[in-house]
Amino acid sequence: MITIIASFHVKPECVEIFKGMAMECVEESRKEEGNSSYHLYTGKTDKTKFFFVENWKDEKAIETHNASAHFQKFAGAFSPFVKENPIIEQTVEI
Repeated sequence: MITIIASFHVKPECVEIFKGMAMECVEESRKEEGNSSYHLYTGKTDKTKFFFVENWKDEKAIETHNASAHFQKFAGAFSPFVKENPIIEQTVEI
């Protein structure tokens, strides 16, 4: 299993727009074969910080996800709403 943690720092005036786009991606991603879980979190005290936490069966599942229409839509649209580039880490359990 591969876990992806993707962190986004969103402009304050764009939080609701970003959240709506992100949740659409979450809902569609959960339907994908090879996805074990896909969640969106926000900072407890800083609501401009968002974190995707995704669990994937294998690298092939991630490749399929990255090529999906819903992911491509999100990836092509989020940049005007964030302060900086996202930080994306792939992790594996020890």
